[in-house]
Formats: sequence, C-alpha cells, structure tokens
Amino acid sequence: MLTNRRLLRVQLFFGGAIVGISTGAIVAVFRFLLDEADIYRPIVFLHVHSLGEILWAICAMILIAFILNKAIKFDGQVAGSGIPQIKEVLQGRAQIIEPLRLSAMKFCASVLAIGAGMSLGRAGISVQLGGAIGNFFTKALYGIRRQHEVIEGNFLLTAGAGAGLAAIFNAPLAGVIFCIEELRKKFSQEMLIAVVTAAISASFVVKIIFGVRPVFETITPSSVKMPAVITMPTFEMTTSMSAEPLKFAALFISLGIICGIIGAIFSKALIFSLNVYDYLKIHGAKRYAIPLLLIIPIGIELPQILGCGNVLVDEILISRPAIEILAILLVGKILFTLICFGTNAPGGLFLPVLVIGALCGNIFARVGNRLDFFTADWTTLFIIFGMAAFFAAVIKAPVTGSILILELTGQFEHLFWLIVVSGAAFLISDLLGVEPIFSALVERKKSSPVDKD
Repeated sequence: MLTNRRLLRVQLFFGGAIVGISTGAIVAVFRFLLDEADIYRPIVFLHVHSLGEILWAICAMILIAFILNKAIKFDGQVAGSGIPQIKEVLQGRAQIIEPLRLSAMKFCASVLAIGAGMSLGRAGISVQLGGAIGNFFTKALYGIRRQHEVIEGNFLLTAGAGAGLAAIFNAPLAGVIFCIEELRKKFSQEMLIAVVTAAISASFVVKIIFGVRPVFETITPSSVKMPAVITMPTFEMTTSMSAEPLKFAALFISLGIICGIIGAIFSKALIFSLNVYDYLKIHGAKRYAIPLLLIIPIGIELPQILGCGNVLVDEILISRPAIEILAILLVGKILFTLICFGTNAPGGLFLPVLVIGALCGNIFARVGNRLDFFTADWTTLFIIFGMAAFFAAVIKAPVTGSILILELTGQFEHLFWLIVVSGAAFLISDLLGVEPIFSALVERKKSSPVDKD
C-alpha cells in the first residue's frame, strides 16, 4: 500500500508530465511566431521608404503601445520579464488569480512587443507561461480539497516554470538547474520529480515540432572544438607542463573579468532605466510608444539589434563583420535593450543577455586574433564563453548559464572552462555590488509606482 508521501510523488510525476506537455506545446507556438517575426521584420523594413509607409508604421506602433497598455492594466502580471512575478508567487508575495487569462494575455502581448522588434527576451515569458500552466493544473487536478503539500510546495508551478525554460531553449537540464539555483534555491525530492518530468516532457514536445534545431543555428559541435592541448585541465604542476593551457586559461579568465565588469554596469543600468521612466513620470501607452517608435529608424538603419537577437549571433558568425561594426552592434544592442526593458513591457532578458555576451566574446576574439594570441578558429569558442560569462554576471546563475551553453552546443568537455569563465565573471560582478537581476527587480517592485494613464 502506498504511503501518503509516495502517493504524492506518483501524483507529481503524472502532474509534471501533463504540465510539461502543455507548456511545451504553448511555448513551441510562441517560439514559432517569434521566429517568423524575425524572418519577416527585416523584409518589412526594407520596403519602408516613402512618407506614407513611415506614417503607416508609426500608426501601427502607436496601436501596439495602446494594446500593451490595456493588457498590462487589465492584469499587472503581464508586465515585465515574468521571472520576478514567478519568484513573487513562490515567496508568497503574490498570487496568480486567473492563470489561463494571464497566459493568454502574456502570450499575445509578448508576441506583439517582441515581434514588433523590442529588444527583449522570450525565456522569461516562457517561464511565466509555464508557471501559470502549472498553477492552473494544480487547481484543476486537486480541486477545492486539494492536497495541502502540493499547494504549499508550489511543485507544479515550479515544474511549469522549469518546463518553460527547457522548451524555449530545448535544454531540459538547464530548466531543472534554473529552478534549483534561481527560483527555489532549495532542493526536495518532490520538487525534483515534478521539475525533471515537466522539463523532459516539454523538451520532447518541442523536439517533435522543431526537431533538434538549436536556438543559435550556426553554433554546431564541430565549430566549438578545442585543440587537444587544453581540452582537459592539468592539475599537477610538473616541469613538462605545456605553457599553452596557462595562456588560454589567462585569456578565458580575462574574458570573464571583462564580461563581469560590463555585466555589472549593465545590471545597474537596467534598474536605472526603470527608475528613469518612473522619475520622468512616463506612464500609460506613451511609455511603450517610445521604444516602439524608435524601432522604425532602427529597423531601417540597424535592424540587427531588433528583437531577441538570436539571429544576430548567427549573422556575426557567418559574415564575420569588422570590429568597428561589432562595437556599434554591441553599443546599439545594450542601449536599445535598456530603453525597451525600462518600459516594463512584456519581455525577458535571457536572450538579449546571451547576445550581448556573444558580441563581447566576438570582439575579444577579434582583438586577440589581431594581436596573434590565437587563430581565427577560436572565435566561436570565445563567443559561447562570452555568453556564459555575461549570463553569470547579470543573472547571477553561473551553473544554469554553463549548463545552458553546454546543451546549446553539445560540447560537454567545455564544462571546466565554462565554469572558470563564468566564475570569474560572477566574482567580479559580485565584488562590484551587483545583486541577481531578478531578485533586484522583485525588491524594486515593492516601492515602484503603479503605471497611470
């Protein structure tokens, strides 16, 4: 006969599977729509030349701003990344009143905002969508007389959040680690059963729909192979030890330090951008209209920095632009992300952070190549290390970032060096007094003014 605790685990296993499959299906549609937007947005802006076409574009952006404002006024949890909202629920500071309504409105508002070109991510949205789905099934499966342990533990909500991250990146292990490292910061067998089942189920659904196509399509296992001389670290200091591993270790740590400094500045700037909009009392639809109207000139002159940015990573790997162009893209992506994120519009941070890290890694690699520190073959490797380092500096979840990069590239022999780079970036960011960005957003929300018309 099953004990109450064993019965709970069985229920969480099947509940996690249901939540994971549902989350995977919804996130797959979400990802498909944003991928299509990335394809057609540049084509649209190629044909925006005449005054009439520009006026039509302005009208469309103003309409989107009004829709976003109405959606956020209808349900305040539609605003922002989505991860701080889930953290608030898990901390008992907030509740998801109508999970299906929230999911529908967040889905549509995010597709409009990011699809139009706002420099925001889709992972945070997916995490919140999954959390809302988990919350819905908690209520649906356990009814009015639901089991006290399930509600208190928020197991299915956590499982849905992990499934959302797993589905958007096709990275189930990263989804599980994220729940432990960032969302819950604690471990239990019940939570692990629910989260692992949901993450694997969601990833399976996405693989059925998209296949094994990665988020960054040009980053393949063959493009990030290390020379055998530093594939594995040498711990014994012997006279025969090659100087090559030490040289590259120094380069990796240097990249981590640089990303840590830039990431710390970027994290503080994100909070500052939110405060600027509040200080200037820019509320209502005009708050969202600012970045939306900026999309028009940016889309005509520098369309690469629009949207989530995963296409930009593919482009810089294929076209290999000059350092000067990379610097323009880096500054442009950072500034436009700050402008967009400051509005608190629906959209996350993961992909913009990874893209900025990729640009930092690319510039670092190009400079190193010019100084003959290494060959151009190392460019892709420094790009993915830059992603992991910048993620660690801003999100302050280095293990999640390292595992995510490993799953995206399929090169698990990079684990040691990814941790070295991420650890260096994390340490520098921490020494500069930077809090984990999502925790900082949760704390800021306590004193943040409410948007007005």
